[in-house]
Amino acid sequence: MSFESEEEAARAKALQRLRTRGLEVAIEALIDVAQNKQAPANSRAQAGSALVRANGLYAAGPQGQPKELHELTAAELKALGDQLERDRRALLAQMEAEGDEGPDVFG
Repeated sequence: MSFESEEEAARAKALQRLRTRGLEVAIEALIDVAQNKQAPANSRAQAGSALVRANGLYAAGPQGQPKELHELTAAELKALGDQLERDRRALLAQMEAEGDEGPDVFG
């Protein structure tokens, strides 16, 4: 096996793990923060907001049905991406403030 094919195989394996276990861990972390009565209110609200967005409730179309990502306009996609990035940063800041390293995605 060549170096390039080994690298491609490793990259594919890592991506698969990120899309499966990594996603599960991220969602669990959001749920944990949203349910944690000791967590700061803004952290709980942002985690809850991220969960609602992940369920597609903020991207509701005319009949209240969630829009698929391919149905969003460029502006909606940018707004969604910006909000997710803000949520990610807030969650990391909250975890660092609590001295929590968070779940070990790699182990």
